[in-house]
Amino acid sequence: MKRRSLPLSYCAVLILLGLLLTERASFAANPRIGVLIFDYTNNYVTYIRNSITQVAGDNAEILMIDAQNDQAKQVEQVDTVISRGVDALAVNAVSPEAAPTIIEKARAADLPIVFFNRSPSKEDMLSYEKCWYVGTTPYDSGRLSSEMAMAAFKADPKYDKNKDGVLQYLILKGTPGHPDAEARTIAVQETFAKAGFKAELLDIQTGNFRTADAKDVTDAWIGRFGDKIEMILSNNDAMLLGAVESLRGAGYLSADKPCGVIGINALPEVLTMIEDGTVIGSILSDAYSEGKNIFTMSYNAVKGQDVLTGVDGKLDDMKALRVPYIPIDKSNIPLAQEVYKYALGK
Repeated sequence: MKRRSLPLSYCAVLILLGLLLTERASFAANPRIGVLIFDYTNNYVTYIRNSITQVAGDNAEILMIDAQNDQAKQVEQVDTVISRGVDALAVNAVSPEAAPTIIEKARAADLPIVFFNRSPSKEDMLSYEKCWYVGTTPYDSGRLSSEMAMAAFKADPKYDKNKDGVLQYLILKGTPGHPDAEARTIAVQETFAKAGFKAELLDIQTGNFRTADAKDVTDAWIGRFGDKIEMILSNNDAMLLGAVESLRGAGYLSADKPCGVIGINALPEVLTMIEDGTVIGSILSDAYSEGKNIFTMSYNAVKGQDVLTGVDGKLDDMKALRVPYIPIDKSNIPLAQEVYKYALGK
C-alpha cells in the first residue's frame, strides 16, 4: 500500500513549530536581558557594563543599548528591546523622572525591571512589585569625601595656602536635580558643619558628571579665584579628571602651587593619580559588585526565584540593594585595583 505524503505546507508548519519550540526552550535556559545605559561615555558606568557582561557569561543573552544621554531615545529603546522578546529589563535611566513611564512599559509586558546607578523615587519603586534597584547611598559618598578633606587639611599644612585655618573649597556638582548630585553636594556641606570644621565654600558649579564640562568650569574658577582655591571636591571621578586637566594646564598640582582634589568612584585612571600624589583620594563605588548584583537579581526574577539568591545584602524600604562605599587613598590602593580587576574580567 502506497504511503500518502504530507502536503508541503503542512511540513513547513511542523518545521516552524519545531524551531519556535527550540528557541523558546533556549530562552528558558538562557534568559534574554535588555540592559539600557544612559551614556556609554561615562567612565564608571562602563565598568558596571563590563561587570554585567562578565558575570552573565553564557548564562544569559545581554542586549545592551546606549541612550547617548537622551531620555526620549531611551524610552524608545525600552519599546525596542521589549519587542525583541526580552525576559527582563535592567535600566540605568538618563533621568530618574522618566521611571514611571519605563515602569509602565515593563508592567504592560509583565517584565521584571532592575534600575541601577540612578535611582527612581521611593514612590515609583513601590508602584510595581517586579521592580528593584541596585546602587549606593549617595549621601554617604559626600560625607566620606568631606571626612577625607578634613583629614588631609589637618595633616598637611600645604593645603592651607593663606594660613587662615579655614579650608577654601569648591564643589563640582553633577547634573542639577539628579539625586546623587544633590545628595553628595548637601552631604559635603553638612558634614563640615556637623564636625565644626572651618570651611568656606567659594562656589558650586555643575559639571554634569562629564570630564569636558568640568574642565570648562575649573578653567573659569582659576580665572576667578586663582590661588585662593585650596581644594576641589567633585561629585564623581569623570569630573575630577576634567578638574585635574585644567589645574595642570594652569601650573597647579605642583610643589609651589598645591591644590587638593577629591573625587568619587576611585576609577583606575584616578588610582594612578592618588598613587603619585596628584589627587588626595576618591571614594570607591564597587562597580563589580553593582554589575554582579544587577545581573543576578535580573536573572533570579526571570527564573521566579527570590531576587536575593546569591546576593550579599538585603533590600531597604524602597526595594533597593545598597553597595557600600570605601574611601581610597595611598594606604589602600590595592583594594580598589582588585575591584576593577574583576570588573575588567582579568
